[in-house]
Amino acid sequence: MNKKYFFIILLILLVSLASFAQETEENFLEPYSRGSQTFSINLGLLVPLFIIFPNQDTVFVSFQNQLSLGGTGSLEWATYLDNRWSIGVGLAGTFAGTPQENTHSLIPITANLTYNFLFNSFEVPLIMGAGFAVNQVDTQVYFGLIAKIGAGFFWNMNAEWAFGLRTQYWLVPEIYFGEQADKTAYGNFLDIGLSAKFHF
Repeated sequence: MNKKYFFIILLILLVSLASFAQETEENFLEPYSRGSQTFSINLGLLVPLFIIFPNQDTVFVSFQNQLSLGGTGSLEWATYLDNRWSIGVGLAGTFAGTPQENTHSLIPITANLTYNFLFNSFEVPLIMGAGFAVNQVDTQVYFGLIAKIGAGFFWNMNAEWAFGLRTQYWLVPEIYFGEQADKTAYGNFLDIGLSAKFHF
C-alpha cells in the first residue's frame, strides 16, 4: 500500500476515535445523585466455608461434612447520600442441607453501606452490612448477629436497569456464655450470585 494512502487512513481512524471518545465523554451522565434510590433482587449460591470455635481445642472446622452447597436470595433497597455513597436495608434467605437430611436456613436483616466506583456504563460497588440473623436447623433456632462485606460488577443497560454479579463474605456468630461458652461458634459463608437493580 502506498505510504500516502496509509497515513491518510491512519489519520482518519485517529480523528474518528478521538471524536468517538469525546462524544462518549460528553454523553456520560452520573447515574446517581443525592436522593436517588435503587431496588435490587439477588439470587445465587451460598458456599459454607468453615466454623471458628474460639473456646475449643480444634478452633477451625470445615463445613465440608456438615453443610451442603446452598442457595440464597435477597431483596435490597438503598438511597444515595451523593453520587457515590448509599445506605439501605436488605432482607435475605438461605437454605442448605445437613448430613441428617435437615435444612439449615439463615434469614438476615441488615443495614448496608455502599460505595460505587463508576466507569461509563459499568459500576463496581463495595458493600458493607451488619444486622441480625435467624439461624435455624430443624427445630433449633438461634437469634444472633451477622456482618457482611463484598463487591459487585454491574452493567447499566439504561437509566433504570443494571445487571451484574456480586459476592459477599458473611460472618455469622453464635455466642454463648457461662457453662455453654464452649459452644460459641462463628460461621463463615460466601454468597455468590446474579443481581438485577432498578434505579428510580
